[in-house]
Amino acid sequence: MNTLFKTVFLIFDLVFLNLVSEAQVLKISDCYERARKNYPLIKQFELIEQSKEFTISNANKAYLPQLSMIGVAGYVFGGLPSFSAPGAAPEDKNNFQFIGVAQLNQVLWDGGATRSHKAIIEASAEIEKANLEVTLYTIKERVNQLFFGILLIDKQSNQLRLLQEVYRKNLGKVKLLQQNGLAYSTDVDELKAELLKTDQRMLEFEYVRKAYLNMLSHLINQDLPDETVLEEPEPRLQSQTALQRPELLLFNGQRTLDESQSRMERVTLYPKLGLLGAGVGFAPGLSLGPSDLNGVALAGINLSWNTAGLYRMKNNSNIRKLNQQKINLQEEQFLFTTALQLSQQKTEMDKKAEVLKKDDELIQLRTKIMKAYELKYENGICSLNDLISVTDKENEARSQQALHKVEWLLSQYVYATTNGN
Repeated sequence: MNTLFKTVFLIFDLVFLNLVSEAQVLKISDCYERARKNYPLIKQFELIEQSKEFTISNANKAYLPQLSMIGVAGYVFGGLPSFSAPGAAPEDKNNFQFIGVAQLNQVLWDGGATRSHKAIIEASAEIEKANLEVTLYTIKERVNQLFFGILLIDKQSNQLRLLQEVYRKNLGKVKLLQQNGLAYSTDVDELKAELLKTDQRMLEFEYVRKAYLNMLSHLINQDLPDETVLEEPEPRLQSQTALQRPELLLFNGQRTLDESQSRMERVTLYPKLGLLGAGVGFAPGLSLGPSDLNGVALAGINLSWNTAGLYRMKNNSNIRKLNQQKINLQEEQFLFTTALQLSQQKTEMDKKAEVLKKDDELIQLRTKIMKAYELKYENGICSLNDLISVTDKENEARSQQALHKVEWLLSQYVYATTNGN
């Protein structure tokens, strides 16, 4: 029996290598990357970056000269006052008047308001990106479930093919025994029925695999034919590494934004310094005796200082401290929950590793028992049902080993995903 299994395994290896050379081979790392690129939200990163650049560009324009103009035209009841030289006849009043006012401001120092505003813009953009990263991170969990689900189906299908080979081999022996009058025709029918059962299970595996493959294909936006081969991932033996989850970037971004907003509030307490130019024009001009006043202009330094923020400074400081405490508590809760998950997953991973160690020993025993029952049946010591029963148990042991291997690998990748690696 051992020779038979070695031969069958060799045949399967050759067939598998031939299929791999022709079929598409898919790695789990490729699935991670393609699923991320295919997710609709990924396009928002570019939009956030563009929005940030435009907003910062607007903030930089605060140091450009600012020109404001106002023009008023209308009828002045009673007219504007006029002056005439002594002895000269007064001029006729024109009640229709136009007054134009223009003001030009150039900021020299805004107390750091522009710099603080840009810092708030940067921090807000980083928070938006971190929120997206948190959402996108869940894609890895979906990839894990689908990829290892297909891998498990493939392993179980391979074991079922091995069982079919054993049944076919036994069927040939039973037919020969029946021809020599050493077995019943019902024994032949019994083995044929078992082969039909395995065919049914193979069909179930094929359709479940197709459904999983279609979901994975949609997730990574890549056509995956039924012949697609999934490469078994390498074990990821975990070491004590720092948590690298995107939620930590989110908490840090919230702190940075809060600090930037706090600096902006302090900036409002500082005076603002700039250059000022202003002009007023009249049409028609104002008569001042021997001359007319058509306009007036002035230029100088503008200093402004609003002290209203002083009254709110203490309360604002307390509010910022409370906000920082809220962020810290949220981060502590996240770290506590994640550490608990990692502890549970580590225990589960260790358990699966220990269970997997017992599979080889169990398979050896089941194979030894099955080989003994084959000899018993050939010598008429046991019934065919007994042989079928131990054969099923031997196959079940191999199927459980395949299941435990995939579960062990999955537990490692789940742990790595939870840890952010």
